[in-house]
Amino acid sequence: MSDPRPNWMAPERSRVSTFIVVPDAMRVARFAEKVFDATPVGEPLYRKDGALWNHEIRIGECSILLGDAQPGMIRPGFLYIHVPDVDATFARAVKNGARPIMHPDARFYGDRDGGVEDMAGNLWWIATHERDLTPQEIERAARAEEDSR
Repeated sequence: MSDPRPNWMAPERSRVSTFIVVPDAMRVARFAEKVFDATPVGEPLYRKDGALWNHEIRIGECSILLGDAQPGMIRPGFLYIHVPDVDATFARAVKNGARPIMHPDARFYGDRDGGVEDMAGNLWWIATHERDLTPQEIERAARAEEDSR
């Protein structure tokens, strides 16, 4: 079966892909493999000096590109990732060196989510969808959340 993407897109890549540029980006790729079952796409490409030029991983249907930062070019990411079990994934992230930012809890918009920061400063917000809500229900719940603070 051929790839249905148009010829102006790279094969097997998302139309919009996150690109994380941080020191030691391969550590982030290995973290994503351990925590989110990310899979590498091809082999990493390194510069002559040994720095990672480009590496691609996939989580589900999404592409994440990674590269080692050159001076003044650090660009950590903020990723929101749906998983089958937010609590187990959160615990696996912390076990693999992430710093807890917000422990998982039920949120007014229907997801149970929480966040961690990896060793390079990327924020990974981990979520499991629990219930479908209408836009009006989310709006009411958002206002109640704001008023409770």
